[in-house]
Amino acid sequence: MDCTKTLRLRIKDKHAKVLVLMAREVNQVWNFCNETSHRAIRERHQWLSGYDLQKLTNGFSQCDGIHI
Repeated sequence: MDCTKTLRLRIKDKHAKVLVLMAREVNQVWNFCNETSHRAIRERHQWLSGYDLQKLTNGFSQCDGIHI
């Protein structure tokens, strides 16, 4: 028997600005990982694992203006 539950949330306006900033930062990391993986495949014919990408993005959270 399948049971699906739906949770409805309303984000209050006071949290919207912070969530937009956090989403932008996550998107920057995602785009960096995609570009790095694509370049590794194209130039070295090598697939990067999640461990490899984690090592490359390790210090990103310590950059100025990054909150996540």
